Parts: sequence; structure tokens; C-alpha cells
Amino acid sequence: DNHNMFAYSMKQDLNSSGQNYITRVHENKMFQTKEMFYVTKVQATDGTERYIFLESSIEPIDSTAQIIKKQLIYITVILLELAFIISLFISRRIAKPITAITASAKKFAEGDFQVQFNGTGYLEVAELSEVLNKARGEVSKVTDLRKDLIANISHDLRTPLTMVKAYAEMIRDLSGDNPVKRKEHIQVIIDESDRLSNLVSSILELSRLESGNLELELEDFDVHEKLHEVMNRYTILMERDGYNIQLELDEDKTCRADTAKIDQVLYNLINNAVNYCGEDKQIIVRQRNQNGKVRIEISDHGKGIPQEQLPVIFDRYYRGDKYKRETVGTGLGLSIVKEILKRHSFSFGVQSTEGKGSTFWFEMNEI
Repeated sequence: DNHNMFAYSMKQDLNSSGQNYITRVHENKMFQTKEMFYVTKVQATDGTERYIFLESSIEPIDSTAQIIKKQLIYITVILLELAFIISLFISRRIAKPITAITASAKKFAEGDFQVQFNGTGYLEVAELSEVLNKARGEVSKVTDLRKDLIANISHDLRTPLTMVKAYAEMIRDLSGDNPVKRKEHIQVIIDESDRLSNLVSSILELSRLESGNLELELEDFDVHEKLHEVMNRYTILMERDGYNIQLELDEDKTCRADTAKIDQVLYNLINNAVNYCGEDKQIIVRQRNQNGKVRIEISDHGKGIPQEQLPVIFDRYYRGDKYKRETVGTGLGLSIVKEILKRHSFSFGVQSTEGKGSTFWFEMNEI
């Protein structure tokens, strides 16, 4: 009824105004809204006048803005909560492998070298885990080598010291008045003292090489001349003890290195071959020129080295128990060879077959 009355009022206003249309705003008390009415007068086809009424609800702009603000607040709160939940999930997923690696690292720091670093879920964490496992393996290997080093050096020091003391007591108590026996016992003391001196010198030499404090004195030298010079020092060993040390030469070349250190490398490798050459006592020192490098090989026909021991054969004081025997030297020769060749940036290695022998080699650059 209220609408009808308002429409009738607008019809009267239109007729009295003389305009083609009029608009009015009407407040709907029932729905608490405002409505806009539009009325116009048209001529029907039968000649009668008709009135057209249009009605539309309207809302204030500030009311609409208020509704939008409320909706934005609700959406913002929901998004923040959702972001918090997602962030918490992702952080826990990322932190879990890192926490596990940290726990393993604490055990590793306490000396547990059997601990495993397990990191999964993310590439970076997996790579970190792999690196830490490799580091664990290297530290474990170094620790084992350190223990072996201490044990072997202690043994090698104790033996000559015991001999020196024993023979000194023998001179004091038994052979002091016997010139022949006294000379024999004194010679044993001198030999054992030399052995101690050589061991200490080798340890100091290896320490200097590993610390990087040793400066190389580089100079040019002829390979043939150097090999002949080294071989001449083994003449007595070949004539007295029956060793057969053969020299196989390629075309003479000139190389550049610290000649004193190269002498040391050759002596240590040949001495190693002498100690493990087998019953035939045959050793071959071979020169091979290839691709601008001079390759020196020292081969023997001994028992060989197990494949699993080849990667550590150059480590400090390494000796395989299966192949350990009474040998001449300090046990540090191959470690010194390794450090000298590394200082020169020369390639080196070993090839071995059990029961057939071993070949140690290194390569120098031609000039």
C-alpha cells in the first residue's frame, strides 16, 4: 500500500510538472533501505496514456565501503593464519633434517667417527650431508693413521734404544777389556744410533714438506744423467747381495725440478722395491717418454699389494700387516715421495697385482 500511494503521488506530480519523467527517492521502512523510483508517461498504440514505473534499491557509498573493509579484514586474518600454518609446516620440514645433522655433528665432535649424516628432503641438505660424511671418513682415516703412526714410531724408537742400552751394558760388564768384542758391540750401537737419526730426520723432513715451509730449488737436469747417477749408488748392493737392478732408458730428455728432492724420490722408490722385490731380487727402473712428459717407473716381482690397500699405500707410515716384514728404512719413504711430488705438481701412482709385483711411477714435464 505504501508503494502504491507513493506511485500515485509520483503520477500526480508528473502530470502537474509537465515533464516527460520524474524521479523520487523513497525510504522503505520495512527493509530499512532507500529506493529510487522513475516514472514516465508514454502513448499506447490504442491512443491511451500509460505510465511506466521503475524501482531500484540504492545503498550509501559509505555503507558499501564499510562492508568491503570488513570483508578485507576477514580475508586478511584468514590469509595470515593460513600463511602461519604453511610457514610452520615448511620450517619444520626444513629444520628436521638440519636438526638431525646437527645431532650427528655433536656426536662426531665428541669422537664418534661411526656416526652417519642423514639429510633428505632438499638438495642442499642432501649435499651437506654427503660432504659431512666424506669429511667424517677423512677424519676417521687420519685418526687411524695417527694411531698407527704413533704405534709404529714408538716401536721403531724402542727397538734401537733397547739395543743401544743392551750393548752399552754388555761393553760395561763383558767386553770392555776385549778389543774385538768391544769394537763389535760399539759398531752395533753406532748402527742403531744411525737408524734412530734417520728415523728422526725422516719425520722432520715429512713435517717440513707437509707444512709447506720447504722451498724448492728448481733447476734443469738430464734424465739419463740423473738415473745413471742414482744407479751407481746401488752397485755395491747388487755385487754384495745379488740384487739385479736393470735400467731401461728411452730418448734422453731435459726436465726441471729440485734435483735433490728427485734423488730422494728415486732412492725411496728403489729402496721400497728392494725391500719387497721377491725371491728373484729383480728390479726394473724404466724411463718412458709420452705426450710431453717423462714417466719413471720402478717395478718389482714381489707379492704385490691388495687392491683395497692401493688408495692408502702413500699415507704416512702405512704398512699392510699381511705384507709387513723386516725391512730397511723408516716406513716413511712413500709418504715423503708423495709430498715431494705434490710440491712439484707431478702426477704419481702405483699399479699392483697380487702375486706378480708392483710398479710405482711418477711423471715429470719435459722442457
